[in-house]
Amino acid sequence: MLRALAFIHPTGPLGYPMDYDEGVYFSAASLLLRGDLPYRDFIFVHPPGSLLLWAPGAALTLGFDAATAYGVTRFAAAAVGALCAFLAGRIAWRAWGPLAGCVAALAYAAYPEAIIVERGTFLEPLLNVLCLGFANLWLTSDTPSRARRIGAGVLIGFAVSVKLPGGLWLVAALLARPWKESWRDVLTLALIAFATFVVVVGPLAARAPSEFFRDVISFQALRPPHGEADRLLRLRDIFHERRLGEVVLALVGLGVACAHAFRASSPGRPAARFFATTFVLTVAMFLASVTYWDQYNAHLAASEAVLAGLGASVLHAFSLRWGRVASRAVAGLALVAATLPGAWHGFQSSRSQAPDVVALARYLRTDVPANACLFSFEPAWALAAGRLPMGATPVVDVYATMIQDAMSTGDRFDDLDEAFAAPEAQQALRVMLESCRFVVLGLRGTWQLTPESRPWFKQRFVRRFPTGDASGVDVWERRAQ
Repeated sequence: MLRALAFIHPTGPLGYPMDYDEGVYFSAASLLLRGDLPYRDFIFVHPPGSLLLWAPGAALTLGFDAATAYGVTRFAAAAVGALCAFLAGRIAWRAWGPLAGCVAALAYAAYPEAIIVERGTFLEPLLNVLCLGFANLWLTSDTPSRARRIGAGVLIGFAVSVKLPGGLWLVAALLARPWKESWRDVLTLALIAFATFVVVVGPLAARAPSEFFRDVISFQALRPPHGEADRLLRLRDIFHERRLGEVVLALVGLGVACAHAFRASSPGRPAARFFATTFVLTVAMFLASVTYWDQYNAHLAASEAVLAGLGASVLHAFSLRWGRVASRAVAGLALVAATLPGAWHGFQSSRSQAPDVVALARYLRTDVPANACLFSFEPAWALAAGRLPMGATPVVDVYATMIQDAMSTGDRFDDLDEAFAAPEAQQALRVMLESCRFVVLGLRGTWQLTPESRPWFKQRFVRRFPTGDASGVDVWERRAQ
């Protein structure tokens, strides 16, 4: 409900603000079903696993309006978030008991960043459900059966095909070695994961191998920094006070897991060692990455929530020496701490609305011909009106396309604005703009056009919406020659 509540408005699921990334992923999945291949036909800077997993929602665009299809898919994303909460709770319950399971499930359910991304077609919901599914198969109470090992390898291989950081969970499995497996066993897991990755990624990568390497490997390795650069501020976001109770419980769990890492094994110790390793590796990745946004923390929720369950279990066990009343009070406080204030932030975010995008969608449907080429700097703006990227070479991700164009000469840039100002990025952008009759500009388009390109744009396009000096996402039409 914390996720789906955002869609219970008179404007429906599309009245809730849409992020740039979710528009990119849904549009890319829809184009794939129409025969436009990522890497070969358009730039896509992640492995293609997410496009395949969001394909059932995107398939609705083949029979329904794209906006309607995306509205349904937003509810599906909320359901994926609910499944993640269940999986996190199930792991903690089996390892450390009912209180740990309830705390872990509540902690995940009320995780503010997870709530936000699990309202749309982001990568993190898919990544989390695959990684937590992998952990549920891998961390059984006894040595995993052969079928469970194969299933675990398939899930983690699929996770890496969604987003490369999913590989950290495989590294954690190899480092933690929860059940004292032989190296042959853990290498078998790695081989199954690699084979799954090849099966998922191979067919599309083979159609354009150099473009796949350029988009997925070179782009991520060489892209200019963006987002929060200060590592101390990143740490503050990672351990933010909006989920203070959960963070405290998770740090207690992390401390206990580290203190008992090398002691004799017990039923819950392998899970503690595994999730402590995963949590530390994920935080280290966030601090080392050249790009960081607080929405990335949504992936941290998968390990942090389970550690919070461990922390609650440890505090409750410690309180038993003080009597039944004290232990029940500690259990109640742990449940409340796991839920508040994250649930409040999740509820507050559900009240956000995007009336300018709703008005834009109405205008595009009524005043822009359905067969007219429309170019949108944010694919979500066009998606709200039931439009997908158009053209012989559709541009799904304008942001990545401009960076790729800027780096095509081999130049490296200290920041994103410098990359956008590069002549190659602006020249390619002008070609894209001239290829369509209508352009949805908005703040993103104004930002990506340089001061030199803005006069060029206004010489060739005239503003049609909104009229007068009204603010909002604006639509421009190419002037008659």
